[in-house]
Amino acid sequence: MGVSFQESKYPVIDPKPGFKRVVNNFSRTDYQKMGLCAVVSLPFGYFAGTSRLPQMRMPSMYMAGFTGAVGGFCLAYQASGCRLMGIL
Repeated sequence: MGVSFQESKYPVIDPKPGFKRVVNNFSRTDYQKMGLCAVVSLPFGYFAGTSRLPQMRMPSMYMAGFTGAVGGFCLAYQASGCRLMGIL
């Protein structure tokens, strides 16, 4: 955990929020980020799977979608946690 020597512009709600508190603080835009990352990564996985083996299209697409959803969750978690700590 870093130490900030400046006053935050926003009020600090919880200086050290836990996992459950951060997830419960997700906003609509956080869920949109998760969905957008998942949806954008699906065609990438589909076309990446067609380069060598055509039968790998669908598994590659599913794996890329899962990876995008996890990345979107990480972005949403970071934004939610920063809102609770008064950074954003």
